[in-house]
Amino acid sequence: MIHGILSLMSPAPTARVDEVGDDALARKARGGDRDALERLLRRHAPDVVKLCHLVAGPTDGPDAAQRSLEKIVVSLEHYDASKGAFRTWALTVARNVCRDRLRRRGLERAAFRADGDERVAVAADEAPSPERLVIARVGAEQVSRAMETLPEGMRSAIVLFHVHGASYEEIAETLAIPKGTVMTWLHRGRQRLRAALEAAGVQEATS
Repeated sequence: MIHGILSLMSPAPTARVDEVGDDALARKARGGDRDALERLLRRHAPDVVKLCHLVAGPTDGPDAAQRSLEKIVVSLEHYDASKGAFRTWALTVARNVCRDRLRRRGLERAAFRADGDERVAVAADEAPSPERLVIARVGAEQVSRAMETLPEGMRSAIVLFHVHGASYEEIAETLAIPKGTVMTWLHRGRQRLRAALEAAGVQEATS
């Protein structure tokens, strides 16, 4: 549909800071402004690619990112700025594409349901956690394999929080779950990720 759309994740050719907001670019793009559309995609493509890489996996990640960016284009008329930021909407589209792909592959685990009270108190870390330091190395093969052991919901929550720096509220909106569930998924997902990394011999993630 859009030839070479993944090339948009590369830096813009101009060094000038693009000060036009997402909502303004989205309005222009809906009106047929191709330059506005390219600027909008270039701005958010890297986040979409990262999300797809860690949620869909390194093999399916590129195709999922391609499909996500194409879907963002064809669904742009459904973006409603009054309901949230464009970035949140775009990542929601990407997450849904990845989830559908996992379902087709038959690899998505059953929906995670926390036992007991979902509103588990999770203290904010004063310093970066071992998981955060390891996940920051997006290209690490061990991290990709460890992420694949998590249910899709946990995986998406961890990527949004640790890679994209999304808030609990943004993650809740993107995944369409309560804030308490976000906190639980992050808390238990980090534990499971740490165990998977330790089992894989990534000692720096658990020491």
